[in-house]
Amino acid sequence: MKMSKSIALFVIVLMAVTAVFANGQKEIAYPERDISAIVPFGQGGGTDVWARKVMEAMAKELGVAITVTNVTGGSAGSIGVSQVWTSPHDGYVLAATSETPLTIPVTTPITQTSKDWDYFIAGGSPGLLCVNAKTAAALGIDTLDKLAAYGKKNELKIAGTTGGLWFALASLISEKNYGNWPFTWVSYAGSGPAIVATVGGIDADLVVASAGEVKDYIRSGQLIPLAHMDTVAYNFTASAKPIAIPAITKSIPGIAKYLPLQQWLGFKVPSDTPADVKAKLTYAFKAAMANPDMTGFAADQIAVIFNKSGAEAKAMAQKSESNLCWILFDLGKTTYSPAERGIAKP
Repeated sequence: MKMSKSIALFVIVLMAVTAVFANGQKEIAYPERDISAIVPFGQGGGTDVWARKVMEAMAKELGVAITVTNVTGGSAGSIGVSQVWTSPHDGYVLAATSETPLTIPVTTPITQTSKDWDYFIAGGSPGLLCVNAKTAAALGIDTLDKLAAYGKKNELKIAGTTGGLWFALASLISEKNYGNWPFTWVSYAGSGPAIVATVGGIDADLVVASAGEVKDYIRSGQLIPLAHMDTVAYNFTASAKPIAIPAITKSIPGIAKYLPLQQWLGFKVPSDTPADVKAKLTYAFKAAMANPDMTGFAADQIAVIFNKSGAEAKAMAQKSESNLCWILFDLGKTTYSPAERGIAKP
């Protein structure tokens, strides 16, 4: 007989709380007040959108409000992440996250790595390289092949968040040993602002972001997707007519060894947060992810649900951290070596 979702969730929390008592720790009444979640990037990007959805669902399970606040600035979202780290590690200040902040220890003086955090990974969406439609028409770069021919001879501006997954992929595209396209990187405090700037033709011609983040602009015809940031083509079906998007490796086969690199979104807490607090967060997170409404949300975001926590989520974060930090180090894009931060090579 299959166990119901509600019974399974109860068993998860019961086992976690039992472990707390077995270790001689006194159970903490949690939550006794409202909770704050800090998004280290601007509004409208994947981290922000997913944080608001997940926190809304978790608040119903925990019986308190969870206030989501955007605190931007610093490399890879370091200002917002630092605000969470320097707050009491009691579960009342959570850090919304993506894979991007994993590069903080190699791009800033901050030394905390994935080993210092526990992760709750909700979902993620495929990465796309998109061009402003007006720029595409003016320069004749409305396909990947045309972009490749133009990009090798002319400078284009590409927008994104410095330090993360999309930055690493864009860096590989411009690296002389791979794409050798002379891009100028324009940094923004999150994918949301980067996309808006590209759509408006303010300071960038192209943007690298997830399909979920750019879907509305592709539908409206303001952005044209030129490449799937992976080794296989991608069929974008969230528009009136399906769009076949070629793999970036069609034009730059050399970066295949670094792929796939997966976007993921969720939240994290310091690892030394009390165990029973993390158990209750785990219960609320699992309940939120099991809600049918979350399935519909993920589909609208063109995303895959991961629903990972505990050791499974930590392992996923550490793998991403290793890949991203060493790619950026090899490309000369870091201030500190991953080795000196204790980050193993892939």
